[in-house]
Amino acid sequence: MVRKQLRFRRPSLQPQKLAGELAILAPAMTEALLAANEAYANLGIRYALCGGLAAGAYGIPRATKDIDFLIGDEALAKGGIVVSFAKPMPLQAGEVPIDPIPLPNDPSSRAVLDAALSQPMVDATLGVNVPLLSPFALALMKLDSPRGKDRDDIVSMLKTGALDVDVLMEATKQAPLLRQRLEAAIAEFESEEE
Repeated sequence: MVRKQLRFRRPSLQPQKLAGELAILAPAMTEALLAANEAYANLGIRYALCGGLAAGAYGIPRATKDIDFLIGDEALAKGGIVVSFAKPMPLQAGEVPIDPIPLPNDPSSRAVLDAALSQPMVDATLGVNVPLLSPFALALMKLDSPRGKDRDDIVSMLKTGALDVDVLMEATKQAPLLRQRLEAAIAEFESEEE
């Protein structure tokens, strides 16, 4: 029942893209993102913007204090039980923290995120190509978190129509916790839309 209600509902807002998200933040965030994006591109690894900036680009812009990038396994060195960065990963640009996030160990999440990392969305609204994790993959990352702001990001992306609810429902049918969090986000979205 929820899916039919959402499938035919028009988005109440439009996604702002990355430039729209950064417009509400201090100019230092734009400078930091551009510097980090260039550093990652020069490393020759797979990477994609995720976290609050990506969620704001797909949904309603929101404040964030750091920049998160999902990174591929090629950015890591593994020796026995120790895993470390194989390349000099940017960890800060100016005063802005940069968080490189490796692929998760969970096989089902890992497969989806690895595939999304290999074919990221590209946002060029800042005058350069910035790879972003797809809305679907970003939503799965957000659903894997118990934080309220991550649920809020899902609601925000529902409001702009960035998420296909049917696809997310199918993807979470074998993951009860993720399904429960998705249904909570959908219920919140619907209560705000009434």
